[in-house]
Amino acid sequence: MLDALTAPLRKLGNLTINAIWRLGFASRFLAAILLYSGQSLRRFSLTIREIYFAGVLSLIIIIVSGLFVGMVLGLQGYTTLVRFGSADALGAVVALALLRELGPVLAALLFSSRA
Repeated sequence: MLDALTAPLRKLGNLTINAIWRLGFASRFLAAILLYSGQSLRRFSLTIREIYFAGVLSLIIIIVSGLFVGMVLGLQGYTTLVRFGSADALGAVVALALLRELGPVLAALLFSSRA
């Protein structure tokens, strides 16, 4: 009986402790970034230019390659889905495959090769 009354309080306490721990971890991470990035903060325009070159200009390559990978997935998935009478689900299958599985891997590979 006492456990039923204290269970919500324990859950609330656990959530509070986890939130404070995450906030402390994020604060330490921010402090380490500011501590070790003194050089880049002095030349802020150079840092912004490098971020633009590595990040924004990589988007074109990532989008085009994602488009072609999606088209290939659609072409190969269509023949399989027609066999089972589920050709209507092709868009959802391609979208989920690209967003969950291939998209992050493809973006990371292309971004790292561009940078």
